[in-house]
This record gives sequence, C-alpha cells and structure tokens, in this order.
Amino acid sequence: MKTLRGILAIGFLLTMSSFATAQSLQTDYDHSFNLARLRTYDFYQQTRKPGDPLAASPLNDRRIHNALDSQLRVHGFANASSGQPDFLIAYFVTTRKGLDIRDNRFGVLQRMGSVNVNQVTEGTIVVVFVDTVTKQEVWRGHLTDKIDPKDLEKDVNKGMAKLVQKFMKDQAGKN
Repeated sequence: MKTLRGILAIGFLLTMSSFATAQSLQTDYDHSFNLARLRTYDFYQQTRKPGDPLAASPLNDRRIHNALDSQLRVHGFANASSGQPDFLIAYFVTTRKGLDIRDNRFGVLQRMGSVNVNQVTEGTIVVVFVDTVTKQEVWRGHLTDKIDPKDLEKDVNKGMAKLVQKFMKDQAGKN
C-alpha cells in the first residue's frame, strides 16, 4: 500500500512539473559564418510602428536594450556606438493572449481536486544579429514566456542572459 501511494505521489509530481511554465528559447544562425569574429556591437536604430508593443512601452524597450547591453558586456563584447561595430542588434516583441490551464485533479478511480484556468499574456522577444560587412542576418534567437508585470524586469534580465549564453555556445560551435 505504501508503495502504491509512493508511485502515485511520484506520478502526481511528474505530471504537475510538466505543467510548470518555463521560458522557451530557440536560436538559429548561419553555420557558414564565423560567429567567433563578432566582438563589437551596436544597436540598430529601429523605428517602432503603431501597434508594436515596444512603441506603446518605451520603458520595456529600454529594459530589453539595457539587459542585452549588460549581458554582452559581461561576456566580453564591446559596444562600438562611436566606431564601426562587427554586428548590429535589432529586437522585436510580440504578445498574445492565452490560457494557463492547470489540472490539479488526482486519483485513479475517482478524480478529486480542481482545474484552474487563468487568462495570461504570452510574449516573445526576437533578437537578431546582423553582420555589418555583409548586411546579412547571421544569428537569431527568440524567447517566449508568460508575461508577469510584477516580475517583468527580472524576467527580461533572466531571458536576455539565457539568449546571450546560447549565443556564446553557438559562437563556440557547441550546439
């Protein structure tokens, strides 16, 4: 009986952990381009159009800009805003409404518990690195996560740290 309860408890924990939301990170890059030669950067001066979430929130635009700048500097890159950078950075944001569904029911023969449904906003940040010599996109990363306004600063910093860390792996050829 204790074994059965233990197995059910482990199954319940595994099921619940699969419902936990986590940042989704994906990158792609031009495998024929030597990413290791990229050492200096600047930000592409983007014009935000009406309807762009960053046009509506310059604060979030600065948050992403500062997080990327900070993370690249931590990894030894230099901002070459006064000179000729090796690459330019552009970034874009999209948002969409969604549902966060959590099934808290348990039991084999009789299901007990509840199902919680909450409306959430999911955001995606796309970061693009463009080689200044060829003017071609050489690296792209995108991060998708649930937007929690009270943790936005922390989540953006954490997300940009993950993106830059993945760029470092891609740069070193460690996929």
